[in-house]
Amino acid sequence: MLAEVGHPWVHSAVERLDVRRRDRLLAVDADEREAAALRALVGEQGELTLVLRDHAAAERLAERDWRQVRILAHAVDGGETFGAFDSLLVAPPTGPLLDAAGHARLARRNLRPGGRFVVDLPAPDMVPDLRAAWLELGWDEERLGPLSGPSDLELAEALREAGLRNVRAALGSHLLHLPAAADLVDALTAALELGDEERDDLTHAVVRKRKDAGPLDVLVHRTQVAGQR
Repeated sequence: MLAEVGHPWVHSAVERLDVRRRDRLLAVDADEREAAALRALVGEQGELTLVLRDHAAAERLAERDWRQVRILAHAVDGGETFGAFDSLLVAPPTGPLLDAAGHARLARRNLRPGGRFVVDLPAPDMVPDLRAAWLELGWDEERLGPLSGPSDLELAEALREAGLRNVRAALGSHLLHLPAAADLVDALTAALELGDEERDDLTHAVVRKRKDAGPLDVLVHRTQVAGQR
């Protein structure tokens, strides 16, 4: 079922988490495709709790009425206790993000002793090609916040300071093959809150930087850290 997970970083995170049959799994901000794959991995005798900040997405998933699946519409702040889980997966495609300490609290408060976690977040410069085009346009760099998360060192240190064990980072670079620059920009339009004109301007800027309007390979950097409670 890993082939059904979707984004390559989520595939990597799920594989590293080693989701098992009968696991009690907590997944934060998984999309519908990812949720279906995770449900299949834990099996009929496992339990899946999905916490989504997007209320509409939570309602769509709730309509499926899956057995052994609990769906909560909630934007996590790290202070919540949803239960005592065997495994925790946090792999949002973009921000808004908790800070590193918030992710550490989330793992500490929601895993049973020995429980496993993988946190996979946008790296400090998640999509260098898009950032270069953005800066060429002279736009405010702070708006790229949803594509800028902690470094692996920062995240790992926060997790260790929270008392989590066997904390280790992994290489988090992935190559996405896309038909055109517009596909890259469209995928990030909502996260970056782009208007129609901005979307077009950014697409043209990416094409100018690449000097090619055809298919493109986009390097995506992620921060991935795993460990145990």
